[in-house]
Parts: sequence; structure tokens; C-alpha cells
Amino acid sequence: IRNVSVLDNTFAVDLITHRGGCWGALIWSESKGLRWVRARQTILATGGVGQVYRETTNPAVATGDGMAMAFRAGAELMDMEFMQFHPTTLYLAGASRALITEAVRGAGGVLRDRTGRAFMKDYDSRAELAPRDVVSRSILLHMLQTKDTQVYLDVRKIRGVKKRFPFLRDLAESFDLNLSKDLLPVRPSAHYMIGGVRVDAYGRTSVRNLLACGECASSGFHGANRLASNSLLECLVFGKRAGGVAAGDAGTPVPEFSLREAGLRPGGMEL
Repeated sequence: IRNVSVLDNTFAVDLITHRGGCWGALIWSESKGLRWVRARQTILATGGVGQVYRETTNPAVATGDGMAMAFRAGAELMDMEFMQFHPTTLYLAGASRALITEAVRGAGGVLRDRTGRAFMKDYDSRAELAPRDVVSRSILLHMLQTKDTQVYLDVRKIRGVKKRFPFLRDLAESFDLNLSKDLLPVRPSAHYMIGGVRVDAYGRTSVRNLLACGECASSGFHGANRLASNSLLECLVFGKRAGGVAAGDAGTPVPEFSLREAGLRPGGMEL
């Protein structure tokens, strides 16, 4: 892309703030060490915090760094208690937690405990078709009551399950599980961070010149419980809006000041 520089294998250390505004970020790479990328507008798009939890569907990079940097810069965070859990992730010792889509339960998948009993109707009349937060809480409550560490998803009676869900078929077979014969061990996992850096309708945070979009931001768009895939729409809309705000003000020069004036002490490393 013209006029865009992409820095691979580069880590954002902190935001640079001075007199109530954000003026870029301190970054680090093995080849060039610490550098200050000066910016009139800075957009955080750093994802969620799933790795805070032992069980998560999130990739290893979802460590909440963007929210932490925003907090240190003085930005307001919102709804940090609103973490959405996905009820059915494959739970096998030593394996990464792979999400099993809700469509499997919609097609007739049944949650069972270690005795083989279908238990969801004990907690909600909609059983497996209840919203994901209800199903997640029901599974956890049932595990506490039965003193078990997991439950099982039974897909054996779904007609053509291997053809309808090829990703699940391949996933199961990689662990020597047969969808037509075996129960799938599952448990809830942290899935989507609804809270984050508070933003307005254009991605602006409470810190001047700092914007945020995507899962690191909290726009209020999802309420307290996100509907599946709405986050993609939010990301596209707020990403475009935040980019428009940043581009409209990008020509203004960054004021002259040192990192020490900004309160940073990089330990004598050359910048």
C-alpha cells in the first residue's frame, strides 16, 4: 500500500503522552531496538485479553497489551467485567482449546455429563439452544454440582455430521475421536472481551489523539452479551470511522518534546 509502512516482528512497549495528548508509541524490535514512532493520531487495534484466562479460544497474542497501554496513558476503560465465554471448546489435556461452533448444537448436538445424562433442561427450557452465556453458566454449575471437570458434546445422532461439519470432523480425527461413535469432551472458555477502552461513535478515547477499534475497544455496541459475528461488523464500521478521524488530522505537526519530558526513562537506550 502506498505511503504505509508495515513493521513486522515489532512490539509496542507504551504510548507516548504529553500534556494530555497521545503522540505516538514507543516500539521495540530485535533489529533496531527501541524507537519512538511519532504520530499526530494513534489507533489501538490490539485485540482482546483471552490469555488472561487459562481456558480460552483466543490466540497467544491476545494478552490485553493495548488496554494496558491505554490505561497507563490515562484513557478510561469500560465494562471490563464483561468477558463472553463460549460454552463448547474441545477440552483435551495438552491440546489448544479449539472452538466447536454453536451450529453443532443447533443441528442437534446434546450436552451430557459423565453418566451420559442430558442435563441442560435442568437449567433452561431451551436446553442446548439457549444463548451462549446461559449454556456456559449451566455447564459450570453442573460441573460444580457433579464435581466433574468437564462435560461432553454428543453429536452421534446428527445426520451426516461429518459432511456437514468438516472442520469438526478433521479436528476430532486429529485426536483419534470419531464423531459417529465418540463423545467430545468440552468446557467453556473465554472467547470475546466486550469491555475495553471506552470510545465514542468514531473510535475516539478519553485521551486526545488516541483512538481504538476492534476487540480492545468498548463502544457499547454489544450491550453486555455480544451476538455471534456482530464483532466483525463493529470492527469494520469503527475501523473505518477511526481511520477517517485519524487521516483528517494527520497533517498537524507533532509538538517538540523529549521522552524525559513525557515521563519516560528508557535507560539510556538510543532512540
